[in-house]
Amino acid sequence: MSIGRPSSTALRNLLILIASVTCGIAQAQNQSETYYVVVGGFAVQKNAERFTEHVLASNHPARYAFNSARKLYYVYVQVTADPQRARQIAYRLRLESEFTGTWIYQGSLEGNAAIEANALAEYDTETGAAPLPASNVIATTQSEPPAPQTLATDSAANTEATKSAIETTPATPAGKEFIFRLTTGADNTAVSGPVYLLQEAGTQPQRIASDEKVIILPPTSRKLAIVCHVVGYKLAKRIIPYDNPGAAGDGVIPIKLVPVAQGDYIELENVKFFDHTAIFTPASEDELLQLVNLMGNPRCRIRLNGHTHSNERGDITTLGTTTTNFFAPDPATNTTNHGSGKELSRLRAEAVKAYLVSKGIDAARISTKGYGAQLAVYEQAAANDRIEVEVLKN
Repeated sequence: MSIGRPSSTALRNLLILIASVTCGIAQAQNQSETYYVVVGGFAVQKNAERFTEHVLASNHPARYAFNSARKLYYVYVQVTADPQRARQIAYRLRLESEFTGTWIYQGSLEGNAAIEANALAEYDTETGAAPLPASNVIATTQSEPPAPQTLATDSAANTEATKSAIETTPATPAGKEFIFRLTTGADNTAVSGPVYLLQEAGTQPQRIASDEKVIILPPTSRKLAIVCHVVGYKLAKRIIPYDNPGAAGDGVIPIKLVPVAQGDYIELENVKFFDHTAIFTPASEDELLQLVNLMGNPRCRIRLNGHTHSNERGDITTLGTTTTNFFAPDPATNTTNHGSGKELSRLRAEAVKAYLVSKGIDAARISTKGYGAQLAVYEQAAANDRIEVEVLKN
């Protein structure tokens, strides 16, 4: 089943903004990743060469490289460290060119180390960050005090006095105290949301709430890599010198956020659904609440776009009309019908709308659309099951 193509204006403005990392959590977890916009995959190198020539003749930049995991030569038109840019290009090719099967490959290809390093460097420059530190550890509470030492003395009284002094002396923190304060606008209006401290490769970013007082241990590089992904604001990425953070003596680090604009898209990376349903998983609530905050601006109008990895038909379970628990299936109150992947994507967009309305947002400011698998651009099928917020007015 096909659907109408987005307007040319929407396509020109198609900038997918994320809230986890890069500025979102997912981006923060994949800082060393590159994204290839791929238009074809071939087992035979000669065929990849011929197809590359065809793509070039179609006025698209093209090269090919080997994916050793899949044993295929990938013909690609773009490599970037910015997943938003990759989605934008993939969408354009699917909707406006003959390359309707375009997809995004996340990872490395053989022989492309220099190209990938350049893409990472360009992205760091665009987001105002230098190369990320190799290691960082955070403690949300102060370190335990050191164990009292045994002192050699002939005086029992002195021993007791010394012991008492050791036990009552406050512990010296092992790190430094920081507070990350998010603001926006000329008047520095406070913004509530998460900040992510990037740590060594292979570990999860550490989530810190804005205005939360934390003790951060000194990283090996003496630099802190911070990423902010708040729904309704563009990605903010900062490298902060640990020894001279620029705070006004109180450890407060201000981070200015730029609001999304008309025509921007936000991918709700952490809004997920139970399989074959339009019912949220519990972990979705945090990002949904951030979307509620965005809609606190009475001028903001949005379209919720639902996507799935397949258009196949099957059973679809929805919340029903007698429950308000958006985050748990309940066979006694839920409703199950048969429908397509496109219908599932629409119902999931409607579920996000229903949640916003339950929080007092005017339904007239929210429209919905289900794309099904038309824009299933990710190589991993599960990544194509997603909700995007299109900003119509802000």
